[in-house]
Amino acid sequence: MTTETLMRRTFLAGIAATTGSLILPAGVRAQSSTFPSKPVRFIVGLGPGSGADTGTRFVAERFGKLTGQPATVENRPGGDGVVAVQALLSAPADGHTIMYITPSPMVITPLLRPEVSYDPLRDIRPVAFIARSYGVFVTGANSRFKTLNDVISEARAKPGTVKMSNYGHHYRIGGLSLEKLTGAQFVHVAYKGAAQASNDVITGDIDVAITDTGGAIALIEAGKLRPLAVTSPGRHSLLPNVPGMKEIGLDWELLVWVGFGVSARTPEPVAKKIEEILVGIIKSPEYADYNAKQSGAEIVGGSGEQLRTLISAETARYRELAKTMPLIEK
Repeated sequence: MTTETLMRRTFLAGIAATTGSLILPAGVRAQSSTFPSKPVRFIVGLGPGSGADTGTRFVAERFGKLTGQPATVENRPGGDGVVAVQALLSAPADGHTIMYITPSPMVITPLLRPEVSYDPLRDIRPVAFIARSYGVFVTGANSRFKTLNDVISEARAKPGTVKMSNYGHHYRIGGLSLEKLTGAQFVHVAYKGAAQASNDVITGDIDVAITDTGGAIALIEAGKLRPLAVTSPGRHSLLPNVPGMKEIGLDWELLVWVGFGVSARTPEPVAKKIEEILVGIIKSPEYADYNAKQSGAEIVGGSGEQLRTLISAETARYRELAKTMPLIEK
């Protein structure tokens, strides 16, 4: 027996012991004990190259090793998360399709687009609270902008001349709320994913972007992007020389949280087993090492219920703000 096989059996035995301690009908226990019975698909609502994509691939690889079933990542960008949600909800509700969930499809998009056909907490069952972190404002290496205050000043003095890229309603509403606070007026340009948005900032077609820190680090280190400020009150561990919001005199922040979810119709024993596996991976030393090098986010490794509570709170927080936002392109 290989070391990897032994580790997998030990890990899953622990999960089985936990699940088996519940008083469940035999048929329900069988559902849990046979999962996964086929390849598992992880859906990511952003394109390749984003922090979401690379992080999910890291988790999927280890999920496959632990369960003995192949685990693949499928990128389904578009509609600010709606395309990914549709892919999740149209798949069999057996736990073999797992979605990487973020504030856009779970909070912001439903608030700004009430016509969407799903209700986040009715239709999606959170199964793991991965981490929480902050984004970063970036500009091109040859940009005229040296600080975020330079960007804001120009966007205030010359309304509608500074182009800001975004992908996902979460970053879009962040930019709009910054406008509301500072009196600046940007031209908001929407993208399906981080890679193309960052590329257009690098070439100078776009002046500034709010993007995820994990996905931007490599481009910053390569000298292709210049970081202007992080969206947290203080500094970020991976960008110690980049100011936070309080340093530049702004009482503003944009929190980014991430997790995983499955269809709410998934049998609860299966959802709990997925939760056990994912939380185990997220709390592992391997993931801590990956996170420290790639994103510097604050690892939570929390339960689905913890994430559900946060989603409810974030929805309440943004509900009134969303009503004040201009109509967003669909």
